[in-house]
Amino acid sequence: MSFSGSALPVDTPVQLPTASTNASEQEFVELRLAEVPLRQTVELVRIDLPPEQAEPLLERGVLPGCRICPVRSSPSGDPIISIDGSLLAFRKETAACLCVRLITQLRDAG
Repeated sequence: MSFSGSALPVDTPVQLPTASTNASEQEFVELRLAEVPLRQTVELVRIDLPPEQAEPLLERGVLPGCRICPVRSSPSGDPIISIDGSLLAFRKETAACLCVRLITQLRDAG
């Protein structure tokens, strides 16, 4: 699997469309995976990494729209996440480049 395009700067704000047909759009709180508490399920919005660094994540199923849940921390503080029934260990620096939103925000929007 290949990834084309360029990564957005980490501080680039994103406004996501909502599932509702209301004229007023809701804005979602942007979080980084590194900021998400344990056992809080989130949805991946985007990956803010260059293509060569994002490709291994994409190959492992870490795709925008997937649901991610941090389940543990390694002794060094790096997050261990659950994604589609598999556990993946990330570095804190990588987790800080994954933009996510809370699943509860999705339910409220629909």
